[in-house]
Amino acid sequence: MKLSVKEYEAMQSGWRKKINDMEFRGFKAWGMDFTGKDILEVGCGSGYSASRIVRDHPKSYTGMDIMPEQLEKAEALGLQTARFVQGDAADLSRFKDASFDMIVDFMILHHVEGWRRFLEEAFRVLRPGGEMYINDLTRKGVHLWDFFFHWDHAEEPLFSMEEFEEWAGKSGFVTVRRCNYAGLDFCFKFQKPRE
Repeated sequence: MKLSVKEYEAMQSGWRKKINDMEFRGFKAWGMDFTGKDILEVGCGSGYSASRIVRDHPKSYTGMDIMPEQLEKAEALGLQTARFVQGDAADLSRFKDASFDMIVDFMILHHVEGWRRFLEEAFRVLRPGGEMYINDLTRKGVHLWDFFFHWDHAEEPLFSMEEFEEWAGKSGFVTVRRCNYAGLDFCFKFQKPRE
């Protein structure tokens, strides 16, 4: 699902970059390391995270977003080692099995009606031992943002932290780390078990 105009404009702001900086610090403390790895970012937006990730010299970086206007901004950054593709996070069929070492998501899955399918597909495209870092809003958190900012999120894609972790487990992931911020948003580090 595409962002509303109001939310799209907010995502281009400096405060969203500050939040992204906090997400990175937290995940780095959990061992997130891009060096020499094949990385997939779902919901790459305008490329702010991409510009940070490529500084750590991954083997490859692929950023995926459903909104062409976001991808235009990402492409305009001129990140020579980054590849950007348009697509829905619930459909990773363009990627082969076991083609990534790491998947990252910074607050976009509450827009994805097929987030359960995303978890299944993420498991498929990760290599054994691969990691997935997720930071997202809970249903309660989205409702709070909508109350104040009138972004009008659809109800269907929303989830609780418990629902999300349960579906990740059903998809095959093992939870390595988790955090919960007052029930409004959460962070997970998941891993695909080694064979």
